[in-house]
Amino acid sequence: MKIIKKIGKWFLVLLGALVAFILVVLLVIRINSSGEEEPFLDEQGNVLPNSIAMHEDMTINGVPQRITIRGKDKNNPVLLIVHGGPGAPILPVIYKLTGIDLEDIFTVCYWDQRGSGLAYNDSIPDSAITLNQIVEDGLQLSEHLKETFKKDRIYIEGLSWGTAVAAYMVQKQPELYHAYIGSGLMANLSLSEELSYEFALSESQKHNDTISVNLLKQIGRPPYIENSKNSVTEAFEIERQIVMKYAPIKLETDFNFIKRMFLDNGLTFSEKFTDMINSPETYYPAAKILQPTAIDMNLMRDIPEFKVPVYILQGDNDHFTETSVAKMYFDSIRAPSKKWFLFENGTHGVQVEYPEKYRSIYINEILKK
Repeated sequence: MKIIKKIGKWFLVLLGALVAFILVVLLVIRINSSGEEEPFLDEQGNVLPNSIAMHEDMTINGVPQRITIRGKDKNNPVLLIVHGGPGAPILPVIYKLTGIDLEDIFTVCYWDQRGSGLAYNDSIPDSAITLNQIVEDGLQLSEHLKETFKKDRIYIEGLSWGTAVAAYMVQKQPELYHAYIGSGLMANLSLSEELSYEFALSESQKHNDTISVNLLKQIGRPPYIENSKNSVTEAFEIERQIVMKYAPIKLETDFNFIKRMFLDNGLTFSEKFTDMINSPETYYPAAKILQPTAIDMNLMRDIPEFKVPVYILQGDNDHFTETSVAKMYFDSIRAPSKKWFLFENGTHGVQVEYPEKYRSIYINEILKK
């Protein structure tokens, strides 16, 4: 009986210590959650005089959206990042922590599209979250950036789903842009999904992964249809998880990475625990609403020609946006100039996997044009 009491006593002590530790961690995170972007400082700790570090919830075409703008020198060219998903923005701090930071050579605008990330607002009706509306938002934002920073044109980079959104933007108003950069090119998602599914099924069978094989057979081959067990969005998510098992994005997230992410002041305490912890695919509406639109997006059909230079950055082992389909589209594009950059052993996140090569392409190729 005494032993049981001692065990119980030590259990309560350990539990109390754990609770105290968690409370201290949460307190430290809260202290470092001012919601104000961390400024660029010189060696003496003074803010660089022509730098910019800010975010705002601005209204674009009548809908609140989040933009974050960061750069060491406002005289630098402007780069608009169009995130992937649909509905999956990347926190600006991730660029800094993974070494893909371009804020020393560009004034970078990170844009959370309507219905996504910190642009999520449950007052926005589902009917207002469409591809056409997002494209129009992007064009209005591009005009805003041009006027604010007094530029004739800006650069635009799309990631995954964002490669298609950015392509439609450039098609509609090419005069706004210096160049189009696509990373993880979503050239023809329907065709790409067929090949991606075959990859996932083949690898699962090769590794005797019966659980994955059964899941793939349950959702059926793309284009996915709504059934009693899975929605279209859930089918995509199941297939993507299996692809990630056999072609994982090589992102190292050690304790220091996670610590620095949570201690970044750019987000408030509540934003950190909604945007970092909740998956955009399940928490924000854009993913579910736009997935049927995404499966029908076909740049081969819609955009055979660009009026600006084109740069494509693609991993040779990308099975989210299949590389063979991306290359097929690239080869067919008519443009003033175009360049294809293949990342050996790269998957669907070449920026985080090969940040030095990524930066080098911008410095030595894109900005030299």
